[in-house]
Amino acid sequence: MMTPEESKLLASAEFSAVLAADPVLQDLRARLTDRKDSISSSLDALLLTGGSRIGNLPVLPLTAAKWGFLWVVDSPLVTGKNSVSETDLNIFLYVLSCPDLRKLNFPLPSLPAEAHNYAGAAGLGAETLMREIQSVIRNAFWPLAMLPRSGGEPGEVFYDGAWLAWIASIAVRESGMPYDRVIHELPLSLICNLYVAWRRREGADGDRIRRPQNGEVMDRIAARVEELGKEFLQTRKS
Repeated sequence: MMTPEESKLLASAEFSAVLAADPVLQDLRARLTDRKDSISSSLDALLLTGGSRIGNLPVLPLTAAKWGFLWVVDSPLVTGKNSVSETDLNIFLYVLSCPDLRKLNFPLPSLPAEAHNYAGAAGLGAETLMREIQSVIRNAFWPLAMLPRSGGEPGEVFYDGAWLAWIASIAVRESGMPYDRVIHELPLSLICNLYVAWRRREGADGDRIRRPQNGEVMDRIAARVEELGKEFLQTRKS
């Protein structure tokens, strides 16, 4: 039974800050499915309808080639390493806006200069811009949330060049399209959808692939909040 003093501590701004900063809760909240957004994103990918906007900035779909390029230039927005600077935001938006990475005609060291002020062109505050970019990334990978959990830690998965080459090769077989077109033209969400379809058909765990339900995620969020609450109260007693 929780005492009034413990309830007061868990209602404090200090504990709220602990919850807001917890990476596990951040990941779980990002997994909450907005059915309308998921359907819209899926249809856009399947119909290849092209671009949209982030604020005032026109952008194009996140492709496998763009994701791989951002990994190569060590963008913290895709690798998760280091803090995100304005230059990192500029580079992500520049790459996302680029019609075809094969036509870039400048050396990589010039990338920050070429991408200058793309974040400013969006006309959004830094926090809003980060949420928009995180939404782009989340929508690109959302089909993978249908896969059964492996039991491993999230940090063990690296969506790097080797992973891209493997999943794109499956998308080539599933779509019948040339490899070059798959990585440069297909939205990454569609490539992930093709992979899920292949695994549903060919994988031993295909019958366990299903759309995640928000109720399941909410249960995990509640359990994590309870866990953090116990840890927080324990530190106040010591």
